[in-house]
Amino acid sequence: MSIFRASINMATASRTREELNDHVGTPATRWSGIGDPIHDFDPDGPAREISQWHLDSGVAEETQLLEPHLGPLRPALERLAASPCDGVLYSSFSIGVTGRENGFVFEIEPADAALIARAGLHLRVDAYAPGE
Repeated sequence: MSIFRASINMATASRTREELNDHVGTPATRWSGIGDPIHDFDPDGPAREISQWHLDSGVAEETQLLEPHLGPLRPALERLAASPCDGVLYSSFSIGVTGRENGFVFEIEPADAALIARAGLHLRVDAYAPGE
């Protein structure tokens, strides 16, 4: 029924958390390093083969508009657009949404879509059914 999360995500086998923090200009809000368990509930299970760096918007409430979530991430997006990371790195801008029975629509302004593209990020929408 709304947007509940937006984040910048990077997956890498060659960059450290500190390198990515420096490049983006802000520390990650979440980090999983190579060798960490894939699932917290199974620490003896399979280990990560890549590191994952995440910068969440920090917006706690669900919204109908993307802007409240995008606004806090815009400085990091602008920095990435000005100086994209080199090397092997998968990067995305992720938007988490829950739907409605009759659907849910949100828009990305053209200038913001262009900024996300200049930052070299894939756009990923994580959609969930109502009540899940």
